[in-house]
Amino acid sequence: MPELFEGTSSYYARYRFGYPASVIDFLVQRLALTADTAVLDLGCGTGQIAIPLSLRGIPVRAVDPDAEMLVEGIRAELKSGGHGIQWQRGDDRSLSDLQLPQLTCCMMGASFHWTNREALLKKLDKLIAPAGGVVLLDSRDEVWKGTGHRWPAITQEVITQLLGSRRRAGDSVYEHPIDRHEVVLARSVFSNVESHVFRETKNLTLDDIIGLQLSMSYASPALLGDRLDFFKSELRVRLQAEIPSGTVEGTISYEVLIGTRDETA
Repeated sequence: MPELFEGTSSYYARYRFGYPASVIDFLVQRLALTADTAVLDLGCGTGQIAIPLSLRGIPVRAVDPDAEMLVEGIRAELKSGGHGIQWQRGDDRSLSDLQLPQLTCCMMGASFHWTNREALLKKLDKLIAPAGGVVLLDSRDEVWKGTGHRWPAITQEVITQLLGSRRRAGDSVYEHPIDRHEVVLARSVFSNVESHVFRETKNLTLDDIIGLQLSMSYASPALLGDRLDFFKSELRVRLQAEIPSGTVEGTISYEVLIGTRDETA
């Protein structure tokens, strides 16, 4: 059976939304990140957080369980001109094996929901400096939530046609956590929770939309198997009928949650 993100790494590197410069700059300032601080990017994928931080001179440990993701991330780092990232294979269960320094913060871009959240936060309490914290970044808009355009519904229809109505996640189905991330943070030692929303307008081509789906655990090339070419062609035909110009504009909302310790506790 396929692994969670098996076969997605090249699509992930090319088509996953990166985070706007305004988000990265805000985090650098808010957390006082410098060349002397240490950031853990847990579930780093192909470097959507780690690389822009490295371009600002911030040392990063980029950790992901998928070796193909790390290979693509290293390629992307070299192409970007970034430096100072230490790429390591691992996950929330293997933090103690990674020989991490004392951290200023742990950042997670759309990866916290894949972890044992409560157990992870207890581990991070021992690794993150007293004044540091946990940062969760995510895009609020993707095919399963809808964006006000018709293309997400079309995409979901094609995925459902091929893979069924329940959202897939590797060799299982995806069950979204019951408690929201901010609730889990508030119950932890990182109980001071801030929420910030940033918005960015993007133009997506048909290639962007198709490639984005193939970067996801719910429509990975490994899941699609010998139906991959049909998925690409069927989705393109249906999207072209809806978007004759071949380009659609939309606003993406990025949510940033920051959890820090209660200094009065």
